[in-house]
Amino acid sequence: MKNLIFVCCLYIFCLTLHAEETITIVRGNGNYFPLEYLENGKLTGIHIELIQTVADELGLTVKFESLPWTRGLLYFKRGKFDAMSHVSLTEDRETFAHFLPGNIISSVKTYPIILSGRKNEIAFDGNLTSLAPYRIAVGKDYKYGNPFDSASFLLKHEIPSPSQAVLTNLLNLERVDVIIGSKRNLLQVHTESEIDKLYHIFEQPVASDNSYLVFSKVKNNLALAQKFSVAINNYRSSQAYNELLKKYKNKEHQHNKKSSN
Repeated sequence: MKNLIFVCCLYIFCLTLHAEETITIVRGNGNYFPLEYLENGKLTGIHIELIQTVADELGLTVKFESLPWTRGLLYFKRGKFDAMSHVSLTEDRETFAHFLPGNIISSVKTYPIILSGRKNEIAFDGNLTSLAPYRIAVGKDYKYGNPFDSASFLLKHEIPSPSQAVLTNLLNLERVDVIIGSKRNLLQVHTESEIDKLYHIFEQPVASDNSYLVFSKVKNNLALAQKFSVAINNYRSSQAYNELLKKYKNKEHQHNKKSSN
């Protein structure tokens, strides 16, 4: 009888230990190739593999939850999740999330995109004031980085949880004049030849920003954030990380090649 009690207690302890070693990370449910996206129904990408590799090294199990961006951010703010991926730094977000320099998981640039038929009408040389007369579609609660985010004089139309298909459709119907993104974004919904025919992507970016893996202040996850910060820094200086980048660069090349056929 004592042995049975001991076994039951040991089993419960193991279950508790396992639960303590599992962290839940929320993300926006968009496809952000090659960073975070679904491939054959499985979540993958540079961010996903980086986080999983580091978590394995720390002896942690990661569970990803994909939600519409605004809802995911709200739930994270309330402390429902341990961490959130692909998050830009803002003053407001610092009130509920730990942003550590070591937890930067990528850096991105975004560009103005217009219909190719309007490239002689709309000009952009890096000066945001040239875009002031035009309607610009942006994601609700999305951050693109400065100086674009702080340019209050721009006519920004917020779109709740926008997919790339929604944004390009708004542009195609001329309900907006400009969308913000990159060729990589457009390849989610168009072939390369279609992009070259339909759109003009300006050479100068509107913003450059860092993307973080952030940890909940509500759940007192500073120590966890610090552990990830050290481990991510170490991993990013390794050959394994270089191989990861090379792997997805090849995937991107293959994706672009298929799109152009």
